Amino acid sequence: VVTFYGSSLLDASVPAGQELTIKGASRPGIVTKNGLVVFGNDGKMVLVRNLQFEDGKMIPASKYFFADETTALELTEEEKKIAEDIR
Repeated sequence: VVTFYGSSLLDASVPAGQELTIKGASRPGIVTKNGLVVFGNDGKMVLVRNLQFEDGKMIPASKYFFADETTALELTEEEKKIAEDIR
């Protein structure tokens, strides 16, 4: 289950992006740099900016395919000392 937040009608041509199959939808969505484009039964497009998953985690829709990736933050020795001083 995913909840959509920050949606608005999109009055433009179909944007480029990566297709996303959505169960029950007549047409796949498109993940773009601006968010997730979904299509209504009338063919109109809606741009969704944020997605919230069942566990409460919310991500920008544009980052959907990167949601499982994590990036490790590496600090310099000076930054480590500052972090320790802050703790």
